[in-house]
Amino acid sequence: MDFAFGPEDERFRTEARDWLAEHFAGPFAALKQEPGGHPGEARGDMTARRAWERELGTGGWIGLGWDRTDGAYGNRAATLTQQVVWAEEYARAGAPGRLGHIGENLLAPTLLAHGDSAQRARFLPPIARGEELWCQGYSEPDAGSDLAGLRTRAVRDPGEGTYRITGQKIWTSLAHEADWCFVLARTEEGSQRHHGLSFLLVPMDQPGRIEVRPIRQLTGTSEFNEVFFDGALARAEHLVGGAGHGWRVAMSLLAVERGVSTLVQQIGFAQELSRVVRLALETGAAEEPVLRDRLIQQWAELKAMRWNALRTLGAAQNPTPNPARDSAARGPAPNDARDPAPRKGAAHDLPPGSADPQAPGPRDPGPQDPGAPSVAKLLWGGWHQRLGELAVQVRGAAAALGPARWTAGRPYELDAFQRLFLFSRADTIYGGSDEIQRTIIAERVLHLPKESRR
Repeated sequence: MDFAFGPEDERFRTEARDWLAEHFAGPFAALKQEPGGHPGEARGDMTARRAWERELGTGGWIGLGWDRTDGAYGNRAATLTQQVVWAEEYARAGAPGRLGHIGENLLAPTLLAHGDSAQRARFLPPIARGEELWCQGYSEPDAGSDLAGLRTRAVRDPGEGTYRITGQKIWTSLAHEADWCFVLARTEEGSQRHHGLSFLLVPMDQPGRIEVRPIRQLTGTSEFNEVFFDGALARAEHLVGGAGHGWRVAMSLLAVERGVSTLVQQIGFAQELSRVVRLALETGAAEEPVLRDRLIQQWAELKAMRWNALRTLGAAQNPTPNPARDSAARGPAPNDARDPAPRKGAAHDLPPGSADPQAPGPRDPGPQDPGAPSVAKLLWGGWHQRLGELAVQVRGAAAALGPARWTAGRPYELDAFQRLFLFSRADTIYGGSDEIQRTIIAERVLHLPKESRR
C-alpha cells in the first residue's frame, strides 16, 4: 500500500492546521491535552468539551471517512491518508480527547453496515454535528471477557411495541455524559450464549429507569460507570439488525476499530514518549545506561507498532486472496467450546477482537486476518504500560510528590506523568485482556489445542 502523502493530502493538512489554529483558541485553549489518561477521562470542563464537539461538527470534522453510499450526514469526505493527516494535526494542536469517539468511530460505522435508512437518518447527523454523545452497554459484572454470558434482558411489549430493559452494565465509559447507549441484551426467553441477543439504541434520559453510578479509579477520576436498567424503554424501530441478531451486529461493531484508529492512537503515544525523553534529559536520567536503553527500546517498539499498523491497514485496503486465511477468518458458527474461558469483570466495555468472526453483514469488510486486532492490542497495551512505568522511573524520588500540596478541598492532585503511570495499569485489561488476546491468537490463528472449558 502506498501510504505517502500527496499534494491533495498536504492541501488538506494546511486546511486542517489553519482551522485548528483559528478555532482551538479562546475558551477552548484551556482544554489543551496533557499526556496520560484516556480520551473519556473526567478531567476538564465537560460543558466546554461538549461545546468543542459541536465546534468540530460545525466545521465538518466529525465522521471523516464514513461510508457515503447513501449520502453525507454533515461530515466532509476524506481519503484514508487525509484521515491520518487530520489525526496528526489534531494531536499536534494538543486538542482534547474526544467525547464523541464512541458514537463516531463505533456506532456510526455499525449503523452504516446494519442500520436501516430511518436509523441512519435519525442518528448519524446528530453525531456528525457533535450534538449527541453515546456510550456502550456491553460488559456486565459476570460477562466481561466472556461477553456471551450477559444476562441483561429486554422484553417486547406487544401492545406498545417497545422493549423494556432490565439488568446491569459495567465499565461503561462516559455513561455519566452520554445521551444514548447502544445496549446488547437478551430478547429471547431461555436463549443462551450468542443466541437470542439483540442490539438496541436506548435513550439515557430516563429518570427512575436508568441509574448511572460512577466508578472511582486510581487517578481519582470516574469516567467509567455502572449502569442499572430498571424497565428502561427502547423503541422497536431502534432495534438494529433484527431481533436475535445482536451478536453479529455487536461483533461487527468491534471489528470497525480500523487501522487508522490505531495510527491515531500512536500519534498520541509518540507525543507522550517525547515528553518522557525530554524529562529524562532535563533530570539527567538519560545518562544512566539502563534507562537510556529503555528509552531507545520504547522508541523502537513504537516504530514497529506503526509499521505493523500500516501493514495491516494496507492488507485490509488491498486484500490478496488467500483461501486458508479466508476460511480461518470466516470460521465455524460460534459455540461454547470456542469461547474464551469466563473471567468475571475482566474487560472494559470495548473488547476488540474478543469474539468469534461472523458472516459478513450488509457492508461488512471481507475476510481479514483474525489475529490482527489481538496482536495490535497486545502490542500497544504493554507498550503504553511500560511507558507509564518509565515516566515515573526517570523522575526518581520526585515521582512520589504531587504537583501541589494536598488539602482537604483538593486531596488528590496528580501531575500528567503520575496519571499516565496510574491509568496505564488498566491498558492490559480494558479493550480485551491480554489473556483473552493470547487465547484468540493461539486457537484461531496458530490452531493450537483449545483451552479446557471445564
